[in-house]
Amino acid sequence: MKKILVAGTVLLLVVALAGCGTPKPSSTTPDENSPDSSMGQVVEVDAKRVEELIQTDTDLVIIDVSGEWAGGHLVGALDTPLDKLQDIINSNSITLNASKHYVVYSHDEATSKNGADMLIKNSFMVVYRLVGGYDAWVAYGGYIEK
Repeated sequence: MKKILVAGTVLLLVVALAGCGTPKPSSTTPDENSPDSSMGQVVEVDAKRVEELIQTDTDLVIIDVSGEWAGGHLVGALDTPLDKLQDIINSNSITLNASKHYVVYSHDEATSKNGADMLIKNSFMVVYRLVGGYDAWVAYGGYIEK
């Protein structure tokens, strides 16, 4: 009986200690409800969430990094093509201010990901990326301009 009790205690101790290890860093984007206060993060959001942000966040700036502004864009968005984004950031323009909150979108996923990452690398703290971009916004029924 003592052997079973000792073996059970040892097993319980091993399982408990295994759970105390350092967690491996996650390669996924953190969710909106668990921001890391030490650095900015890209939060992927859908069109419905973007609409909610537009209605509630007075510090929100929407930027279209597609370079396809004339093909259509979200109402109120800034035309900020990816190939000019770094120059605009470097100019310390009032238009792009790291204290604001940003929704980044494009007509393709890769461009919007690159634009959002560029903002984060330049000390922007709150960056949302519209998953599905312009097409997702149109499918949702969001307001657009051409």
